[in-house]
Amino acid sequence: MHHYWFLVEKFLNKTISKEERIALEKWVLRDKQNMKYFKNRIKESNNKVLVDFDSEKAFIKFDDEVKAKTSKIIMLRRTVRYAAVFIIFSLITVLVGKDSFNNLNDAIVSSSDVKKEEIKEGDIVLKLADGTSKVISTSGDEIVLDENGNVIGSKSDNSIAFDAEGEILEDLVYSEIYIPFGQTFKLKLSDGTKVWLNAGSRLRFPQKFVKSISDRTVYLEGEAYFDVAKNKNKPFIVNVNDMNVKVYGTQFNVSSYKEDDNVTTTLVEGSVSVYETENPDEELKLTPSYQAKYHKTKNAFKKAKVNTDIYTAWMRNKLVIDNLKFKEILLLLERKHHVKFINNAKNLNSETYKGEFDNENIESVLKTISLSTPFKYEINQNIITISK
Repeated sequence: MHHYWFLVEKFLNKTISKEERIALEKWVLRDKQNMKYFKNRIKESNNKVLVDFDSEKAFIKFDDEVKAKTSKIIMLRRTVRYAAVFIIFSLITVLVGKDSFNNLNDAIVSSSDVKKEEIKEGDIVLKLADGTSKVISTSGDEIVLDENGNVIGSKSDNSIAFDAEGEILEDLVYSEIYIPFGQTFKLKLSDGTKVWLNAGSRLRFPQKFVKSISDRTVYLEGEAYFDVAKNKNKPFIVNVNDMNVKVYGTQFNVSSYKEDDNVTTTLVEGSVSVYETENPDEELKLTPSYQAKYHKTKNAFKKAKVNTDIYTAWMRNKLVIDNLKFKEILLLLERKHHVKFINNAKNLNSETYKGEFDNENIESVLKTISLSTPFKYEINQNIITISK
């Protein structure tokens, strides 16, 4: 419901958009408690909007204030005797602008809806279950609407929280979000699970988890850190390539980029099991500070104790290099800084490095590495050429 409180406040502040007005109108009309809350908030804001909710004078004052920032308001003129009833009707009419109540069920495309050809390389893109795509900014607050004007979540800066309330879905439908190189993003799924997505990652997830489904499955490409909401009756499953990570409530990191040989699962807290999708009975269980590596071509698991801070450093905007080869470091830098390397110094590929960088720019990182094994580099926009 907090999404609608946000819309009510935007309405009172006269910053609400057309699509948001329609979503709020639907919510107000959904039941009597919503209407009651809406009316009470208008009364409470009497210093800014209405002095006396039941007076014609108050209605005229409210109408004049809204007119200043809201186009095409339909005014309803009635006698003082019926003022209170028609104030509510006018407020709802303001919510939908010039649209009539008969057309409220028409499909409404949010101003953030985009066509495929309008999406740029560096855009964070959210594709909803209804097929619409939205470019998500990493600043400001806004409500996320589907094509019918239903609220499905809210965005605050570089995170989205998906609505746990609202419309009850009988069928499982999936949304998908893509995070480009150079950016990270946070999601809160409808069951309360928190997901941090690293650069170059894609997550496919239920827009709302359905009670009739026995598990909570999401699909990952790239890297993500999960803080899973506990539910003993419904395990949370992360599917990556040909393997699953199964949990009931815990914190862990999963990395599975296309160009990597391994799927790496690092457990920070709680317990998880990993297994091939075709062999669910052959589980490998992990306890905190252990990591499982699944080789994509050999279809084999390896388990080892690790320093989990190394594998979660990206969430703190740190780059930790722990016995990585030069070509592996270049891959990390490409994802983190959204650049492309051309390496003409092939002799460096087998060199191994260690180090830690705290939110340093890419030129600083390259200078530091070159102190160990000298090389030259040339930066041309987002193309970096390495030479001897």
